[in-house]
Amino acid sequence: MKKPISQVWTFDSDSNPDIDYETLRYTDRSMSCNCPGWTRRVAADGSRSCKHTRAVDMGTADQQSTATHSYEPANRKPQPQPHNHGQTKPIETPKLGQRRFAV
Repeated sequence: MKKPISQVWTFDSDSNPDIDYETLRYTDRSMSCNCPGWTRRVAADGSRSCKHTRAVDMGTADQQSTATHSYEPANRKPQPQPHNHGQTKPIETPKLGQRRFAV
């Protein structure tokens, strides 16, 4: 399955100056990266992150990256960005007298 890409950032590798990594943000606001931190580490809940995707989340990617390109149309309004790559779940508080069970 191919998702449409919204924006791309290119980062230099800290350990090898000959290697660049690309971080992609898709139109559904999810992200991916081709660095070892992203490709090798998966949390128990299936989520992933790396320092590059965290830089995008924090809004510092434009300053840290060596290049960026947006595929968004100029007239499109930006959507609010989730902080954990589309893995958000609404927090439900139990009603008075109900127990809360861990899942």
